Amino acid sequence: MRIFKNRGDIFFSKTNKEKSTEQKILLIALVIIVLFSLVFMICVGAKNDFSVKKFFEPENLSTTQAVEESTIELPQVSGKTNYIVTVSEKESLLFAELIQVDFDNTSYKVCTLKPSTEYDGSTLSYIYSHSGVQNVKSAVENMFSTSIDYYIDFEKDKFADYYDSLGEVNYAVSSDIKYKNNKTTVPYTVRIKAGEQVIKGSQAVNLVRYYLESGNNQSGANDILLTSLSKQLNAENFVEKDSFFQDFVTKANTNITVRDYAAADDKITVLCNSQNGISIYGAEIKYKNNKITKKTLQKAKGYFTK
Repeated sequence: MRIFKNRGDIFFSKTNKEKSTEQKILLIALVIIVLFSLVFMICVGAKNDFSVKKFFEPENLSTTQAVEESTIELPQVSGKTNYIVTVSEKESLLFAELIQVDFDNTSYKVCTLKPSTEYDGSTLSYIYSHSGVQNVKSAVENMFSTSIDYYIDFEKDKFADYYDSLGEVNYAVSSDIKYKNNKTTVPYTVRIKAGEQVIKGSQAVNLVRYYLESGNNQSGANDILLTSLSKQLNAENFVEKDSFFQDFVTKANTNITVRDYAAADDKITVLCNSQNGISIYGAEIKYKNNKITKKTLQKAKGYFTK
């Protein structure tokens, strides 16, 4: 085809024009196919939660992570450590608790003692008020024929504050308790409904005293403290263990040093690991005229041998 008649006329080849038209048609068809494919993928993706991230993400990623977390290798620890914990108010002993942390069998063992417990002619309360926690430690060592590594002496209010700082503890009470004792050196009241509920530190102290002195239920006192140990030494608190230890040495009179704490890091890791499964045991004892009966004392001694 000739457009201009003069010199320099421009010609379009008929054949090239036809090819150009065919190319345009193919290009339009290709665009339509691509657009249709995109629309189809968007619709399917919306229905089936399709995404590039999901496409390349392994289906079992979360499962794999959970398995890896549950199979974390814990430090190898062994040995047995005995503690004596005393709680007092106005220099009057409220109760004493003998604890063993057994790393050979991954367990806690406790035996709660009332302040009027007699040994060698004196009560624990008398020993505490006249010569302090270290002599209570010596008396309990002789009574149970064992050695105690550490003593921990709390005033009631500081014990309750520290107990509460470690987190809530749910405890099941079998029946309503309404009790008031004004005759003791340190009066106390217990008012708790039956059922499972959060027990605060001050309530825990009063419940232990009630079970020991009035309820004639020493095993119930053991249960309260075992529940606390098993629930408050956990993975969440492990993260803040340094600050908890600083608070502990501020609130308690103890022979546990910073060096002792640092050396026990692997053991603390094991105790606080949520996958570990720690067993708990209460050493039940019976009293006769404020003396532990020979039969139950002999049995309790077996819990705290080293």
